[in-house]
Formats: sequence, structure tokens, C-alpha cells
Amino acid sequence: MSRRPIRTPLEGGGGAGQSEAFELEEQNDHRLEGLSAKVSALHNVSINIHDEVDSQNRLLDGSAETFSRFGTMLDRTRHRLTHTMATANSRFLCYLTLALLLGVLGLYFIGRILLSRPSGEAESS
Repeated sequence: MSRRPIRTPLEGGGGAGQSEAFELEEQNDHRLEGLSAKVSALHNVSINIHDEVDSQNRLLDGSAETFSRFGTMLDRTRHRLTHTMATANSRFLCYLTLALLLGVLGLYFIGRILLSRPSGEAESS
């Protein structure tokens, strides 16, 4: 008993079978192209996400460095103020407090005058 080889639709054996196999192959090719396009789009999205993460990390590193410098400057200022308060006499502190109070009041009144002025009056000056 000899065995006959199993025939696939592409090897011939009927016009309807070949036509159906050809259509299935075309559908597979079409779906494969669609899948390839989706994989390519997903790849591009993942690259864009990676680039954005790198950009955000650089921004955060810069912010951390800025805050670190600000903290160092604030510590130095606190140390200087503590040193000044420890070595200054009471008359100097009264003058310093009076100057700061007058400065804040001056800024308040200047801001109040500028904000209360109508916009048309400021443009005609």
C-alpha cells in the first residue's frame, strides 16, 4: 500500500480550493501589513515616550540643582543674619527694623497707587 501525499490547495486539485487558498493568503498578507504598520506606530510612540522621559529627567535634574543652590544660599544668609544679630548692638537693630518697616510700607503705598489708577490714565501719560 502506497501512501498518497497530502495535497495542499496550492498544489492543485480543484479550482475552488485554489481560489479560496489564494483569497486566504491575500487576507493574511493584508492583515500582516496592517499589523506591521501598527507595530511601527507603536515603536514610534515608544521612542517618543523615551525621548520625553529623558527630557523630563533633565528638567528635574536642573530643578534639583537649582533648589540645592538656593538651599545653600539660604543657609549662608541665615548664618550671616544669626552672626549679625549676635554681634550687633540694639541701636543698629532698631534702625534696621525701622528701615525694613518703611521699605515695606513704601512698597505697599506705591503698589496701591499704581493699582488704583484707571488704565486709560496710565496710557495717556
